Amino acid sequence: MEQTGVLRADKNFIATDWFENSYLWMAEQMKKRIGEPPESVIFPVWAWYQWEGMRKRPDMRVHGRNWGEKGTPVVLLTIEVPDNLVLLSDFDYWHCVLNDGEIIFPIDDSAVYSEEEKRKSWENIFDISCSFEGEVHPHLSTQATMWEIKREWVKKAEYFVAR
Repeated sequence: MEQTGVLRADKNFIATDWFENSYLWMAEQMKKRIGEPPESVIFPVWAWYQWEGMRKRPDMRVHGRNWGEKGTPVVLLTIEVPDNLVLLSDFDYWHCVLNDGEIIFPIDDSAVYSEEEKRKSWENIFDISCSFEGEVHPHLSTQATMWEIKREWVKKAEYFVAR
């Protein structure tokens, strides 16, 4: 970002090839919902909109996520992205997409769904109020995806070292 003015996702840093199809599905949803990516951009950049029930940043000291090997420099950006360039989705239900499951209510463990029904059900992750038949998320976390982060959207940069 310091050199080009934008931060874009790099396939080399996707957690594993296992997730590539899910990331591509999210990219297709982004094309439908917020528009085409800039030239040569394939994968979205992920950010937090809401963390554990509040609109706040993750606590880098205690939240338990692995941010890299001990001693790895980490930068936490506070950004402000125009609404029309970001797609919000439910973080917990995103894991159904990652794990090739379905998000169909009411839950019926004995039901067998077609591939088309399952993939259509994934769009439920975009109901960030989680209004599925009384489903309650007391610690709702909402993720945000965008095609890139522009330097002018950065409001704050905090530097950390992974422990």
